[in-house]
Parts: sequence; C-alpha cells; structure tokens
Amino acid sequence: MYQVAIIGAGQLGSRHLQGLKTASLPFEIWVMDKSIESLNVAKQRYEQVEAIGEKQLHLTQNIEGLPQTLDFVVVATGSMPRASLVKTLLAHSDVKYMILEKVLFPKLEEYDEIGSLIKEKGVKTWVNCARRMFGVNHEVARMLDSSPISMIFEGTDWGLCCNSIHLIDLFLMFANEDTYTLDTSELLPIVENSKRKGYIEFYGALNIRTPKGSSLRLVCHKEKSDKTPQIDIIQNELHVIINEGKGVLNVNGNESTFRLPFQSETTGTYADMLLKMGHCSLTPFEMSTRYHKVFIGELLNFYNKVNGTESDLLPIT
Repeated sequence: MYQVAIIGAGQLGSRHLQGLKTASLPFEIWVMDKSIESLNVAKQRYEQVEAIGEKQLHLTQNIEGLPQTLDFVVVATGSMPRASLVKTLLAHSDVKYMILEKVLFPKLEEYDEIGSLIKEKGVKTWVNCARRMFGVNHEVARMLDSSPISMIFEGTDWGLCCNSIHLIDLFLMFANEDTYTLDTSELLPIVENSKRKGYIEFYGALNIRTPKGSSLRLVCHKEKSDKTPQIDIIQNELHVIINEGKGVLNVNGNESTFRLPFQSETTGTYADMLLKMGHCSLTPFEMSTRYHKVFIGELLNFYNKVNGTESDLLPIT
C-alpha cells in the first residue's frame, strides 16, 4: 500500500482527506494535526465518503508519528507554520511527491529556503492552484492566441489577499507568460482582520501587467456591490466571461454551462496521477514561487507603509 499523508486537518485538510479516499490506488492515509478536535472532525468527514479501493486511516498529533517514507503528502495548514512544518517533515520522512497549499509562506526568505530544501531532498512539489486543472479553463485557453489579453475579476469580500494568487496563476496561464509587475496604489490604506485568526486582508484594487502587454485587474469591495464576481477576458474581438458561481461560460454572447469540482473530488485525482505517472497539471513549486515572490513583496511593502513598520512577515494565508 502507498503511504500518504495530510498535514493539517482543518476545513481544507479534511476535504483533501475525503478526496484521498476516492483515489483508485490502495492507501494508508496518515493525518497529522496538533488539534484532536480537528482530527476528530476530519475523521467524521472521512467516514461520510465511500472508499474506492483499499484505504486505512491513521491519526497523529505530531510529525514524528508519521512513517519515515511517504509517497505523497499534502500540506494544508495556514501559511504561518507551513515552512517550519515542511522542514520538520523532511527531516523526519523521505517524501516522493508533495502538494502545498497557498498562500505558500508569509516571509520572502522562506521561498528560497524551502526551495533549496526541496531540491536537496529531491521532493517533487506542486502548489494547489487548482484552476489550471479545470476543463473550462483549458477550453478558454484554446480560444486565445498570442496577442495580449485584458482580464478583470471584481466582487465583494472575495478574499483579495488569500485568493489573488489563484487568479494571477490562471491569468499567466491564459497570457502564456511567467513574469509580471504588480501595482498596489489602488488598495485602500487600511489593514483589516481576516476571517482566519491572526491573518489580515486588504480591499481595493490590484493592477497587474506582463512584459508583452497583458493586464489583470483584481477588485475587492468591502461593501456590497451589484457586480457579479466573474472572470472577464477580452482579446481582440473575443470576449469571454467565466462565472464560476453560476457555472456559466459566455463566449461572445453564446452561453454554455460547466461544473467546477470540489476539493474532495480532486485530491484523489492528483494523488493517482502523481503516483501512476509522476506528474500533474497543478503549478510547479518553482513557478509558483516566482509568482508568490512578486505578490508577497509588493503587498509587504504596502503593509509596512500603512502600518509604519519594517516587518519581514506578511500575515496572509
């Protein structure tokens, strides 16, 4: 049986756990979280899903309780402890494949530090920017040519700090580029507490540009807006609207429907793909690190300017 693990049994970790139960391969699944309450909730959710193939579940409150060889690991904690946990994990276990949740790390120095460690240990690693896996986005990508695109995402309280990296990743896939600049001048100069304890959020707009002229505008309103959250893309005569909430794709006025899978429906697919073929369509760690560094760096500068501080840590997840 393959030895697989999830680090972090919170809301997202428990959905990853449900997903692993639907993988086709036989798994011994290890779930690690310091909170026994979180482990119990994760176990309850695990029991709600019917297993495909042979599965065995083990719960532990420390990394030392994990096997010393792991075929596949998902690190689904918040960003603050993630770098430390990855270090502890890779000191204890030999890991073949790993998926990290995002935002990856709150400190810029941790990107190179963890990147060097992953390379040293030979751990093949991806970041869970799952929109790259969705069929509707592959359909849209096939419609686009090599000329610049203009993309906008606007809505109310959608989590600009925690979710922008998803949209930046998708935008760069559509634009077929891998570098960008980020302008924070239209953010509101207020630091808000996030729904997640210990983390913060910003409101306003981020403006992103690529060397070849593509642009992305991300707008997050605090007050209610009549603007339906949707991805709006224009390229020459092509106008594409992806409404993820309604599951509607509009191409120059012609509508079709789609359904986005839940995390509980995708993690098993990632695990099967990696263990059978050695690759998946998520964003490779090295690529996502480049995207994160620009994002974290500019938001950290803005955060310090608003607070009048010189912190090296941006508390977003």
